[in-house]
Amino acid sequence: MTEITIPVNIYRGLQRLMVATRLPGLEPRDIRLDVDGRRFSIQGMLRGLGQERRSGYLQREWMVGPYRREIELPEPVDATRANASYDNGVLVVILPRAAQPVFGSITMAKVGTAKGQRRRHVGQDLRPV
Repeated sequence: MTEITIPVNIYRGLQRLMVATRLPGLEPRDIRLDVDGRRFSIQGMLRGLGQERRSGYLQREWMVGPYRREIELPEPVDATRANASYDNGVLVVILPRAAQPVFGSITMAKVGTAKGQRRRHVGQDLRPV
């Protein structure tokens, strides 16, 4: 099955970058986020196995994963202090800016019916004042 390229939005704050994208049909445990230098990758494993083998489709426009996207970040970030949340098919990742890139992977845990979160930031509050 072909990977689905996902659109992303990237926002710059005073001390962070925020990446938002949509990943419908996934559970939080199926999402993998990696930071390698300035390269940020989002991967989602295939869900809904067997869809590609069903016969009788009259029209087929809805596809479910696998998802993959790699983007070059405009500045270095610290992956060890990243925050990620996934709710209602939307993934939001907050990456604190850093002088030098700090590599890492982010995995998420399910915290509700369809919600996933990974909180790693333990330092300064990054919310705007």
